[in-house]
Amino acid sequence: MNDDIVVGVDGSAGSRVALDWALTEARRHSCTVRAVIGIGSGTPEPIWPHSADEVAEQAAHLLHRTVTEAIAAAAAAATSTPVATARVAAAATVAVAPVTVAEEVVDQPGAQALLTVGHDARMIVVGARGRGLLHRLRVGAVSTSVAVHAPVPVVIARGGNDQPGHGFLQQPRPVVVGVDGSPNSLAALVWAAAEADLRGVELIAVHAWFAALPVPFAATPVEITQVLGDQASTVLDEAIARVRDELPAGLRPQRRTVPCSPSQALLTAGKECDLVVVGARGHGGFAELLLGSVSHQCMIHSAVPVAIIRSP
Repeated sequence: MNDDIVVGVDGSAGSRVALDWALTEARRHSCTVRAVIGIGSGTPEPIWPHSADEVAEQAAHLLHRTVTEAIAAAAAAATSTPVATARVAAAATVAVAPVTVAEEVVDQPGAQALLTVGHDARMIVVGARGRGLLHRLRVGAVSTSVAVHAPVPVVIARGGNDQPGHGFLQQPRPVVVGVDGSPNSLAALVWAAAEADLRGVELIAVHAWFAALPVPFAATPVEITQVLGDQASTVLDEAIARVRDELPAGLRPQRRTVPCSPSQALLTAGKECDLVVVGARGHGGFAELLLGSVSHQCMIHSAVPVAIIRSP
């Protein structure tokens, strides 16, 4: 795996948010950004009114202009934003640090281009689609396709200030991660812990106990609630203990057990956080496309970026 952050750029507002997020993250990690635009049609017949060379030239121009504007906007935000705290002051210093950006025009459709370039990247960052119903149901959307098929962490960037660069300068908030004891959720816990440590914020580990193990029918509702709550706490504690050696030294996750669905628990916690982290669903292809999956629900409804993690 290389150290690059790969981000999809297509000129849309969503991809500009993704680029801004990727640049911010690259500054935190001191790594390179690879900005990718896919121009392939996915069909054997040409669909563009221009030649392939003209399309590639236009795409390269769009990509370069978008990257240049994003870098300039981040630098402008860093020098014009009032400094409220020492942490924000430190962020402002980092925000103007140079980031190496490699611009790549790839003759493949958007999702395929990102998967090809980012197959061994640190992470792939994509913009969220619009909130219309048809957009939500289109499983062929670039963000969904990349999230389903990428072997590396995928971040769906959304929310925050509309002006590029400002997100890095705001007072940072916690990172929240969903934990259910599965291999993917353990990988998500480790990844989220590293992000929280890098940002200098608290990590909130959430376990929803709506589907905990059954108890004897003779138990009263109060007893059932107590047993389910105890089981949930045990699951969360054991999960954290299993990866304790992989967590940053000194980081102590805040534990939350919540009596509701996993997606609702994460979306609620995400309202006070800057990043929601969730493990990808099982390895089956079709199952991961279901709208009811936790990762997909968070992708659709979260107001802040969502990171989807798979176990190695």
